[in-house]
Amino acid sequence: MAIDLNCSENNMLHVALRSKRRVTAIVVGASLVFSLATMAPAHAEQELTLTIVQGDTLIGISDRFLQDPRRWPELQRFNSIPNDRRLKPGSTLRIPLDWVRWAELTAEVVFAKEVVDGSGKALTAGMQLKAGERFDTGKTGSLTLRLPDGSQVVFPPKTQASLGLLREVPGTAVRATAIELKAGGADSNVVPLKNPASSFEIRTPRVVTAVRGTRFRVAASEDTSFHEVVSGVVGVAPSLDSAPTQSTLNALQGLRADGANLRPPVSLLPPVDVSKLPRRIERTALNLSVPALPGAMALRWQVAANADFTQLLQSDRTSDPSWLLTSLEDGNYFLRVRAADAQGLEGQDAQIPIAVRARPEPPLMRAPAAGEDLAGVVALSWAEPAGAPQYQVQVARDAAFADKVLDRADVKGGQLALDASLAPGTYHWRLATVRAANDKGPFSEGPRGPFGDSAAFTLLPPSTMAPPEVGKDGVKLSWSGPAGFSHRVQVSSDANFGKTEFDEVVPGSSVSLSELAAGVYYVRTQVVLKNGKAGNWSTPQQFEVPKERQWGWLLLLLLPLL
Repeated sequence: MAIDLNCSENNMLHVALRSKRRVTAIVVGASLVFSLATMAPAHAEQELTLTIVQGDTLIGISDRFLQDPRRWPELQRFNSIPNDRRLKPGSTLRIPLDWVRWAELTAEVVFAKEVVDGSGKALTAGMQLKAGERFDTGKTGSLTLRLPDGSQVVFPPKTQASLGLLREVPGTAVRATAIELKAGGADSNVVPLKNPASSFEIRTPRVVTAVRGTRFRVAASEDTSFHEVVSGVVGVAPSLDSAPTQSTLNALQGLRADGANLRPPVSLLPPVDVSKLPRRIERTALNLSVPALPGAMALRWQVAANADFTQLLQSDRTSDPSWLLTSLEDGNYFLRVRAADAQGLEGQDAQIPIAVRARPEPPLMRAPAAGEDLAGVVALSWAEPAGAPQYQVQVARDAAFADKVLDRADVKGGQLALDASLAPGTYHWRLATVRAANDKGPFSEGPRGPFGDSAAFTLLPPSTMAPPEVGKDGVKLSWSGPAGFSHRVQVSSDANFGKTEFDEVVPGSSVSLSELAAGVYYVRTQVVLKNGKAGNWSTPQQFEVPKERQWGWLLLLLLPLL
């Protein structure tokens, strides 16, 4: 590795690196320059090349750049300098990088969720990590590191990685950063490197990805790695013990590496359509769906507390275009979705802000159930969450609740009987929990929480008796009522129906009776639901069986005996 330095008083140095030990890639402007062992001269060593300025001496340069300044005579021999006191301004001086003094840097933890280091200690915001330290985000954790130059790297769940290298040449803008990614992923937003000698690498077990200032993603799974460029240009190459091949990835391109074998670059899938996703979430669990994207085999879903996703809270991958969003407290978040192609490469991001307003949660509805048929007085009931002082109950003729027949926000307890005069028809009902007066909630949107899902029920019309038809063959009773239901019919000589001469559940809408004795009777009916419950009794109808008709029946009974 060679570094060209202009040793002026302010130490603003121009540096170019050449290394034989590891395959790396460096982006310079829009071009990508690879330094491969097979492309370097056989005698080349890692070295720093300085441009001498007036006043430079070997001892002074050694004091500034060498780990052991006493090696200045070796530096003189290495550069074949005949007189150490006469360095010519404008000439160059080469220093093996093995001799250079590096300063170790640290990375700051700016966000950590359920992350532990190599010893099992939890990481928290504000902590500093140095080269060699390992971390594990576990199944649901995430970590964001900020590097000294302001670059940030986000590590999603199921990531095992470490800081492999984090250092600089003192007094220069030369920095070397390497992250060792054993498994999981790294989403890097790299500040443009100020010096072409600086390097930023993500190293998987078999492949190195290097950049000079860009947004890119790297993921590793067993012996496979995925490399995706959001903006800028990156270089991807196998590590030294692999075949000397390399690839350039431009913006919105990606490639898959199987072991050290780099597949050809491909275009990343376009953003998915998130325009129909809700911006306001009023459920503690809600299934989100997006239209299927051609070529997509999976979707990545992520939620963060900030728009640049350095505070990553959730990250999940589904094989279909839907995902169950859950476990978020009320608050303001950002949702990001991207599709993955058949190779597993994840495409362009689609992002929206979302507001979760799911609390206090609405109570669980008990009765009537959705689609239930009812008769008589309607009684609404629900489970009571702990600490809920009262509820808002709405009943409407339409699913949009524009035509409400009931809207009460002061209901206490777990049930409410509707007005008995409620007209037959189909209705919709829903519930919301109302906070206590001293509970303002995290957002100033009023005391009521969100309404739960509504349910529809049908109030059946009551049965109505037609005037009984008394004839020579008996009495025919008829009634009107909801079609498709049975009816319970009672006939009694007691106006209060204390005892009955007939009491049966009859299908249809009529029944004939031929064995009633002479006298005055009362008849009523009620609809019987499929669950066995019955509606209100109809208004009783009175009828009379005449005596002569009774003798006629007796004569009919005696005829066989004559």
